[in-house]
Amino acid sequence: MLRQFFNRDDDPRVDPKRLLALLEASRALNSERTFKPLLDFIVDRAVDLLGAERGFVVVDRDGKLDVPSARNVDREDVRKALEKISSSIVNQVLRSGVAIVADDAAADSAFSSSRSVMDLRLRSVLCVPLKTRNKTIGALCLDNRFARGRFTEADREFLEAYAAHAAIAIENARLHEENAQVRARLEELNKQLEDKAARALAELERIQREAVVARPDPLEGRYESIVGRGPQMMEVLKLVDRVKDGDYPVLIRGESGTGKELIARAIHDNGPRRAKPFVAVNCSSINESLLESELFGVKRGAFTGAHEDRKGLIEVAAGGTLFLDEVAEMSLALQSKLLRFLQDHKVRRVGGTEEILMNVRIISATHRPLEDMIIKNLFRQDLFFRLRVVEIRVPSLREHRANIPELVATFLQKECKRIGAEKNISNEAMAKLMARDWPGNVRELENEVTRLFALSGDTITPDLVEMKRSATVAMPIDEAVHALVGRRLEEIESALIRATLQKTGGNKTEAARILAIPRRTFYSRLATLGIDGQAPPEAEPQNR
Repeated sequence: MLRQFFNRDDDPRVDPKRLLALLEASRALNSERTFKPLLDFIVDRAVDLLGAERGFVVVDRDGKLDVPSARNVDREDVRKALEKISSSIVNQVLRSGVAIVADDAAADSAFSSSRSVMDLRLRSVLCVPLKTRNKTIGALCLDNRFARGRFTEADREFLEAYAAHAAIAIENARLHEENAQVRARLEELNKQLEDKAARALAELERIQREAVVARPDPLEGRYESIVGRGPQMMEVLKLVDRVKDGDYPVLIRGESGTGKELIARAIHDNGPRRAKPFVAVNCSSINESLLESELFGVKRGAFTGAHEDRKGLIEVAAGGTLFLDEVAEMSLALQSKLLRFLQDHKVRRVGGTEEILMNVRIISATHRPLEDMIIKNLFRQDLFFRLRVVEIRVPSLREHRANIPELVATFLQKECKRIGAEKNISNEAMAKLMARDWPGNVRELENEVTRLFALSGDTITPDLVEMKRSATVAMPIDEAVHALVGRRLEEIESALIRATLQKTGGNKTEAARILAIPRRTFYSRLATLGIDGQAPPEAEPQNR
């Protein structure tokens, strides 16, 4: 188009100097990276080259016009720029992507119904789209309120060519500014992480100095399986000391991965029931319809396949302790039966009529806010009071970072013994571990130590430790959605569920809660998508 335009000799206004001006402007556009100065330069040069009175860059922001640059012939900003443009002309250019030239807009029948044109008494108007990759990102408009026929078709062709270069420069400047913002954010996050690691290193050195002075263990019980004797864990173990000899129910609360089952085992192993069974059941890992028979047992003939009497876990734990992990995942109907057992200590098998008196201590655990669930009628208040005779709260790992060195040493020693190798960890690497927030708590820390052990030589060095940020630079939602175009819905759903399960450490109930899917529906989707050990549905052929 440019070659045809600049070789024309039938228009006295066509001048090869314009080509030089266009090339010069293109070089200048590509050298300017700051957004507002670039827009002002674009408008100023267009006004100069085409002899306009004013110029505007207009964009559509969520359905509303915005004028990030408005300049007059004296290279001054135009005040109240949004009121100085014809919204009808601009909207037409933005919608169609086609330029508009008006010799006398106020008298033109095509714009006679436009209130903005009539109110502004516009004469000459030239408005062209700003396009990148076949997408209109805005419009470049020139006008003259006093002269008719100021702009010709040759001016339109020239301004379209100029706008093509300008649109590329605008897009590059936008990306440059976004990248600069991302870099600044990353630099700030890295600085925060470095500061956090430095504080953690100082804390580690303090812990090491204090560890030199041996302190007597004031605890009665033996809790070798529970690593760490920091202030928070000592409070937990002192409470375990007080309840271990009792017979009443205990409710253990804490985030996933904090070691709630270890606390339950410590209560059992240090109490008078230690010679009897300790039976643990995760209420979230057993299908709701099976959990009742698992807990209370089955009478022969109760249902198809029940060929003989079978003890439930309560009977299996006779004389000992039954640990109900994730007790909040029980259905209301099953909660009622558990409450009845806690009241009269009798078990009635599914399908049976006989009541069997049982002597079992109940310890339960959950990471869910039971008080909120009671308000929402998801958990029985009377059962809550029965289970929570004594409550033990296990702190998250980020609440007792001082225990991290001892935990790491324990996990490292475990791996060394398993592999038959000797490895250690540098103070700098340990400091980076102490600086992390550990949303998966002790379980996540153990997995990380295993990973570091596998990747390291004789010493775990700080470069191997991943410093996970608590804040991240997220992909804009529209970009994330566009990135999924062409993928099957089942594929997207499967990837989302797998990622959520990974985040929750395989806790299906927690994953269902995060995704706001009813638990029964969630288990059904796991089976359908082949995430739960079954074959996924056969994929349909895709046209790419």
